[in-house]
Amino acid sequence: MNRLFYSSALVLLILIIMLLNSIFFGENSYQKKTQILGENNLQQEQNNELKKQNDILEFEIENSQKSNEHVENFAREKLNLVYPDEEFISFKDEDESKDDG
Repeated sequence: MNRLFYSSALVLLILIIMLLNSIFFGENSYQKKTQILGENNLQQEQNNELKKQNDILEFEIENSQKSNEHVENFAREKLNLVYPDEEFISFKDEDESKDDG
């Protein structure tokens, strides 16, 4: 009887040690959980930034579809396009001139 008790206690002890090892050092450990939660938060921040950029692009597209003035403004400001009889003048920022020197 004692031998059966000790052998089953030993088996249970080994099982408990294996489970504790899995919990603290295994593939699904608390450390991995914390790491994955951190990565998830970082990914959510990146997703929110992309959503903001998408909203801005959507606004630009809607405005360009509704108004020719918006298209002209975009062409002048972003693409530096001008009419044939116009002259384009560009100013350098002070920050750029400091980097060049």
